[in-house]
Amino acid sequence: MKTLIKTTAVAVALSTTLFAGAAEAQQKIGVVDMMSIFQQLPQREQISQDLQAEFEDRFEEMRQLEQKVQELRQKQERDAAIMSNQEKTQLNRELEQLISEAQLKQKALQEDTRRRQQEERNELLGKVQKAINAVAQKENYDLVLESNAVAFMKADNDLSDEVVTQMSSGN
Repeated sequence: MKTLIKTTAVAVALSTTLFAGAAEAQQKIGVVDMMSIFQQLPQREQISQDLQAEFEDRFEEMRQLEQKVQELRQKQERDAAIMSNQEKTQLNRELEQLISEAQLKQKALQEDTRRRQQEERNELLGKVQKAINAVAQKENYDLVLESNAVAFMKADNDLSDEVVTQMSSGN
C-alpha cells in the first residue's frame, strides 16, 4: 500500500513538472497576410511606374501598329468598290502582314512585361521576408505563419501592419 501511495505521489509530481515545463515552452506565434502587405506597400506603386517607363517605347510602338491596322481596314472598306483586284490583293497582304507583326510583337511584349513583373515581385518578396524576420525578432516571435495557412487567429497575432511599417521606414 505504501508503494502505491509513493508511486502515485511520484506520478503526480512528475506530471506537475511536465505540465509546468510545457507552459514555459509555449511559443509566441504571429501571422502575416501577404496579400494585404503587398497591397499596402508604397514600393508597389513605384515599381509599377518604373516598369511602365521601361516598356513605354514598346507600348507606343504597339499603339502605332494597331493604328496602322485600323487605317488599312478603313481603307479596305472605304475603297473596296474602286480598287482593282490586284490592289485589293496587295492591301489584304499588307494588312495580314501588319496583323502578324503586331501579334508577334504583342506576344513578346506580354512575355517581357510578365518576366520583369515577376523579377520585381520576387525582389520585393525578399524585402518583405527580411521585414517579417526583423519584426519577429524584435518582438520575440518563435514562429510566423501566412494567414492563408491558419484557420483561426486572434487579431493581436497579426503582424501585417507592423511589417508594412517596417518596410515603409526602410529598415
